[in-house]
Amino acid sequence: MPTPVVKLEHLNISFGQKQVLHDFSLTIYPGQSLAVVGETGSGKSVGALLSMGLLDSKAKIQAKSANLLGHSISNMFPALWSDIRGKEVAMVFQDPMSSLHPSIRIGKQLDEVLKRHTSALAEQRKSKILETLAELQLPDPEHTYSKYPHELSGGQRQRVVIAMALLLDPKLIIADEPTTALDKAVEATILTLLRNLVKERGCALWLISHDLEVVAEHADDVLVLFRGKTVEQGPAKDIFEHPQHAYTKGLLACRPPKQGRPFPLPVLQDFLRGKTVVEKEELVAPEATDPLLQIEELTIGFQRRKGWRKYTQWVVRDQDLALMPGETLGLIGPSGSGKSTIGRAIVGLNNHEYKHWKYSGDRSKIQFIFQDPYSALNSGKRIGWALDQVLRKHHSHLSAAARLAKAKALLEEVGLQASDLQKKPSAFSGGQRQRIGIARALAADPELLICDEIVSALDVSVQAQVLNLLNGIKKNRGLSMIFISHDPDVVKYMCDRIIELEPIPS
Repeated sequence: MPTPVVKLEHLNISFGQKQVLHDFSLTIYPGQSLAVVGETGSGKSVGALLSMGLLDSKAKIQAKSANLLGHSISNMFPALWSDIRGKEVAMVFQDPMSSLHPSIRIGKQLDEVLKRHTSALAEQRKSKILETLAELQLPDPEHTYSKYPHELSGGQRQRVVIAMALLLDPKLIIADEPTTALDKAVEATILTLLRNLVKERGCALWLISHDLEVVAEHADDVLVLFRGKTVEQGPAKDIFEHPQHAYTKGLLACRPPKQGRPFPLPVLQDFLRGKTVVEKEELVAPEATDPLLQIEELTIGFQRRKGWRKYTQWVVRDQDLALMPGETLGLIGPSGSGKSTIGRAIVGLNNHEYKHWKYSGDRSKIQFIFQDPYSALNSGKRIGWALDQVLRKHHSHLSAAARLAKAKALLEEVGLQASDLQKKPSAFSGGQRQRIGIARALAADPELLICDEIVSALDVSVQAQVLNLLNGIKKNRGLSMIFISHDPDVVKYMCDRIIELEPIPS
């Protein structure tokens, strides 16, 4: 039997009075891929942080044993961690911008990894970098090499971070939600690539995810965590096809179905309460009428520089778009296809050209909901302030007391409490912050909501809640929506019609 790359036995971890892992055990061998699955707050990332020496020093740790590459984790000193991290064990984090320097070109950042850990010459290092970028299907690796992080899409940045982890051929790759921001085709490609590397190079893969359906296809074994406790563990195929625990069944059922558009979607709480039958109706497209929004030959480009040469990078060219009243129109496509760019152009956040543009409503009634709700909110201000800013602009005739009452009603409409007005964004989970983003958009009494990847970073159970919320609001308020996503299952479920976009070749 080979020696495990990592072995944790009866691990308990607490922060103060809160225990985040309970009697947790995990073993990964060379060539094996293991996925740890659970919602946000389940503790699924805590063991990985311990295995990278990145766990907060305030954590209280108890374990029968905790070994990494033959070393006892509790006895590893800083100099040893410095040698192991990156070279022997590499970690891919969910947010690529936390791993990339915003003002250093991609090539230089990747080159620093090889310079630190190898004696390869500059030409050899660049060749290795370009080869790895090509493996991850980044367009024009030479061009990507010279770009800054902000010049890449979110999905492209994540692929750069994965390339950074792969450069040194580590023995263990810990991938913490590595494909959350990627379109499904690229997600499958990258996870397949990671698994193939595990088999070919004899390294191990520790995959962390909230999406059981995704990891079931790309891991040998799965461990399901619920509130810090292992509720199910075994071969991925067995758990996916024959889940035993109510929590596991709920994680699978919350995904939008491949066929049909039942409303509402099942939510995790239904399964935990033993309520698996929910009264449903079918979402149907509205009857065709005159368009609410019609655009012909929309074209969007950005000025770029390569060396001394300036050029225009075309993101959207001659794209037609029509949205009917009460309709949900889907924009889907891979990273860099321009789907978010179109949404931003409609609300005036991007410069654009067009042959014909007609909107039959009030332009101020078009509201945009951003992908990252935390960056869209002022972290230093309370939620009540954020809602009041919108109410002041769009309902200037209301008194302060009336605005406060409306703000409370908006939070209750999106499933939050009136008392949440006094809290700051940091006090909320990702799903709750997205509800706040929806409430802020609703404060303008919109006719059209543009939803830009608003569920892409959410757990599947929270995603189902937000999708149900959006469909309920649309039905009650008679709204139209443009729904932007890279997830074909979500788009098919949410949308009456779909426009598929492709990147424009450089």
